[in-house]
Amino acid sequence: DGLLNTMAGRVDVSIEGGVATATLDSPGKLNAVSVAMWQGLARVFEEIGDAELLRVVVIRGAGGNFAAGADIEEFDRVRHDPSSGRQYHLETIGNALAAIDRCPVPLIAAIEGVCVGGGLEIASLCDIRLAADTARFGVPIGRLGFPLALPELVPLLRLVGPAVAAEMLLESRILSADEADVRRLVTRVVPATSFETELQLCITHIAAGSPLAARQNKANIRRFQSRGLDYTQHELDESFAFLDSHDYHEGVRAFLAKRPPNFLGK
Repeated sequence: DGLLNTMAGRVDVSIEGGVATATLDSPGKLNAVSVAMWQGLARVFEEIGDAELLRVVVIRGAGGNFAAGADIEEFDRVRHDPSSGRQYHLETIGNALAAIDRCPVPLIAAIEGVCVGGGLEIASLCDIRLAADTARFGVPIGRLGFPLALPELVPLLRLVGPAVAAEMLLESRILSADEADVRRLVTRVVPATSFETELQLCITHIAAGSPLAARQNKANIRRFQSRGLDYTQHELDESFAFLDSHDYHEGVRAFLAKRPPNFLGK
């Protein structure tokens, strides 16, 4: 377990039973993501990428909100001209988003309340976005006078396509959970009153499967997302390496014996 803490917000990290939870916590700011929090996320996910025993990672916000974008109160100090703005987006935010995107473990965004701007960028990189029916989504940065940085636009376009991205960016609309669901911005919407139960079910379903299969499925999905539905002969050959794995043989044996499998992720 660990805690990355500053006066400008913090990222709480806990690990229990193969499940890691990273919690964004910026009291009084709807968990707006400060520079220190972006840097904390980068460090957390670099470490998580090396944790072979993890089966699921949950990203969520404290106090009933996911995250209300970047911390605008810091802009005069960290994003005030082309040089500082370039560093802020390409390094501060870019390093965090890249680390999250590289994470081989299945990621769940547990979304309650506000999920806008940088918060939506983080959620867009997750594999499953579970939203409470009271959640709200948007990227209203046009009202602040700036466009979405090119590297930060890619995950949103990859997720919802140009039509929805244009709606969100040009109109600065804040979408309800149901509107986000229709636009495929979220995986599914659940009642806020049963959110924790549904989140735990989602975690349980992923954790019950083979970590090896889950990581490979995630990698394959990301590969096709990034470059289309082509694959090389080498990639095809490698994709059958699972046939020599413990998890494959254990899964088949457990099924035939009508017992729970003991997956090891190898």
